[in-house]
Amino acid sequence: MHRIVEELLLMASVRYTEVPREPVEMGAVVMEALERLSPLVTETGARVLLPESWPRALGYGPWLEEVWVNYLSNAIQYGGRPPLVELGADPLPDGRIRFWVRDNGPGIPLEKQAYLFTPFGIRSRLAGGHGLGLSIVRMIIEKLGGEVGAESTPGQGSTFWFTLRSAEESA
Repeated sequence: MHRIVEELLLMASVRYTEVPREPVEMGAVVMEALERLSPLVTETGARVLLPESWPRALGYGPWLEEVWVNYLSNAIQYGGRPPLVELGADPLPDGRIRFWVRDNGPGIPLEKQAYLFTPFGIRSRLAGGHGLGLSIVRMIIEKLGGEVGAESTPGQGSTFWFTLRSAEESA
């Protein structure tokens, strides 16, 4: 119950708070998220593969940490056994960056993918969660001017992504 209240408060904060979009050192944000998840990583024996370097993007660090915590915890919880989680970032031609998390889980059927980023979405309910996490991710990223999405094929894992404007493009 405590976790649900925290997530509802975060949703309200995102909805009603204006934050500056500043250059964010994404590697540092990811490391903070992994630190918060270290008990889960240890408990599951997850392997997390990181790129050698991260591009800087325009955003708000505390909110982006929540995005990474959500994507990473989902990849670890719903990934294969043991979980193998890969993170990355790809520049897009329009000056945005696509950040992503790929897991080795069972994948998500196409008919359920449309509900992933809606409140009380299907993925967390399948595993006994309450279904607010990915809707919060969507709210945060849209508030920061980006988009979210997922690609998944049953039996081949899932890739969850979000886009943000590159800090280098706006410098």
